[in-house]
Amino acid sequence: MAKEPTYFGQWGAVPVDGDVRPFSMLNPSRGDTNRNNRRHHFISAVYMDGFADDDGRVQVYLCETPGDPLPMKPRAIGFERDYYSQKLPEGGQENHRFEDLWNTIETVWPETLRALADRRLSSAISFNVLGMQTIMRARVPATRDRHALMLEAKIRSQHRIAEEMGLLPPEMLRYAGQFDTVPVGINPHQTLLAMQGEFKDFGDLCFRLGFEVLHNNTTTPFLTSDNPVCSYDPRQSLHARMPYKHSDEVELIFPVSARMLVRGSSKRGPVNMISRHRDISDSRKVRQINRTIAQFSYRMTIGQDRSSDDLIRAHAALVPTITTEVQRLDAKEIQIVCRNVFGPRPVLSQYIDTPEKAARLEAKMAAAAPSSDATRD
Repeated sequence: MAKEPTYFGQWGAVPVDGDVRPFSMLNPSRGDTNRNNRRHHFISAVYMDGFADDDGRVQVYLCETPGDPLPMKPRAIGFERDYYSQKLPEGGQENHRFEDLWNTIETVWPETLRALADRRLSSAISFNVLGMQTIMRARVPATRDRHALMLEAKIRSQHRIAEEMGLLPPEMLRYAGQFDTVPVGINPHQTLLAMQGEFKDFGDLCFRLGFEVLHNNTTTPFLTSDNPVCSYDPRQSLHARMPYKHSDEVELIFPVSARMLVRGSSKRGPVNMISRHRDISDSRKVRQINRTIAQFSYRMTIGQDRSSDDLIRAHAALVPTITTEVQRLDAKEIQIVCRNVFGPRPVLSQYIDTPEKAARLEAKMAAAAPSSDATRD
């Protein structure tokens, strides 16, 4: 039976599969009135439930302390205050539009996960899994930080050129000669808007990949992380691997629970759907997959138990991020070349949106600057 989607249009016209509803049947528009929750999860709590132990807790390995995991409830981690909030032109801010959109996918996730465990295949199941993959690629800090780094590189370069040409606006003259080092905070609204491009890019990738579900029959559970969608060229060795290299062969892995994982491949068909279930009974293969999941984690790795402690520690120092290279095209134009790499996790500057924050930043910079006497010495 097909039911006309209420919000997503014909793109979401996917047939219902028994007890599995395509998320497009749910309307995410609920408004912002009388709603106070501003603790926004960037990792879905209902997604993390699939990795919880019998006590309902997961082991959380923070990248700063990978040897000392914290047993925590999924709803107590993976969130920031106002992570999806947007300032409104007329004043105030909107807090729930993105959360409500994610909620359509999260609402149908338990029934989708049960269908996967029963080894079912259908358009609705594939649609919901690809939807969860998409939001878990686009919404996470690893993705938003990459966009912020690109914007930061652009702003620094534009101001260096303006300085060379004597065109700096008066309020920027105080930073002359410092545009390589002065903190540049990016408006988080800009990285929210960049998610639209991420959705399209990931959708284009899915139309190159066919998917299967791997069922873990070993005693070692799959890991997950705050950046659980991992894609790369499978011909590259682990230590030579570049994240998100999609120009040739592509493999994608996405753990959906401690016992199941979705794997996509540019060598499989049909594309953009799950077409089969397979078993894994080799613990060495599970360990290899867990190593990749740990490699792609950003702020935290999440496990059901502590069987992968060594893998998590081995990859805690490096995360998927970008390097930027500014190429001068002419006196006024630049080109910024971004490359995906595994490197140290970047520390982004605070976005300055109030006079009070600006005053604190100026005071901090003044205190850190060398005194004139020290400079003469």
